[in-house]
Amino acid sequence: MSGLLRRSLVSSLSILLLLVLGAVASSGDRQPAFKACVQTCISKDCAPDAPPLPIILRALWWTCESNCDYKCQRQITAQGQGVVHQYHGKWPFVRILGVQEPASVILSLLNGAMHVRSWKLVRRGIPVRHPMRQWLSVFVIIGTWSWLCSAIFHTRDFPITEKLDYFSAGFNVLYIFFLGTTRMLRLSTWQQTRVLAVCCAIPYALHVAYLSLVKFDYGYNMTANAIVGLLSNFIWFVVGYQAYRNGQPFWWKPAALMLLMDLAFSLEAFDFPPFLEALDAHALWHAVTIPIITQWYDYLVKDAKWDSHLEQQRKD
Repeated sequence: MSGLLRRSLVSSLSILLLLVLGAVASSGDRQPAFKACVQTCISKDCAPDAPPLPIILRALWWTCESNCDYKCQRQITAQGQGVVHQYHGKWPFVRILGVQEPASVILSLLNGAMHVRSWKLVRRGIPVRHPMRQWLSVFVIIGTWSWLCSAIFHTRDFPITEKLDYFSAGFNVLYIFFLGTTRMLRLSTWQQTRVLAVCCAIPYALHVAYLSLVKFDYGYNMTANAIVGLLSNFIWFVVGYQAYRNGQPFWWKPAALMLLMDLAFSLEAFDFPPFLEALDAHALWHAVTIPIITQWYDYLVKDAKWDSHLEQQRKD
């Protein structure tokens, strides 16, 4: 048990450090060749007599200027002899039907689908009176919304879609912490959980307010999410230890799943140019989380059933 805890804490702390140190500016934006290409493209393609953009691009709010930016990213990359630069914090992905990051969009939707398909599992698999039934139902909604926001952001990167993605993802991370704390303390009613809910809601509101009104700090946002994730690791380890004490045969699963989530999240720190012009470390992170989500629901439903069984034995 102590080995699992040590690996979980070391993994989370290492990932936090890598994410904080890994933030660098985009090298492609500073290239004279890229700047010259964009200026030339705008003077030609954005002239009054130039043909309009295809409808599919205009439908996704591509402008002549942003389209020139994309075309020059692709052109400079093709001429780079294997050297790939980032532009505006992103790799020069291939665009499909106007979608900026097609692989991340598809994988985000698949993650959301894993939450949606778990609705029946939660509603049918957990006894009506068990408190985790309502909290997991909320988790399905939050998880689905979070991944939908991710898909929207990867479709088109605007300040509003970026904030939607970051804030919904942060709320999802915080809710996993709330869910674990509720399970660890065995809180069964709203009266019992409202203090915990307020303690989670106030820091989250301040976090969103700071990023929205003061400064949208990427490093701070990453750090805040990593810290909450570290706390969640500890909470879910305790939940696993409680299950171990109660003789649950799958007590090890929450710690193992948290470790897998940490490893998946670490892909964000080890970013690399996309292969097949679409799959970068961020997209692979989204791919890895798909089976993890299904395993989380499998564990949480089995855990609630086991807990109900123990409760019934105590009554008998």
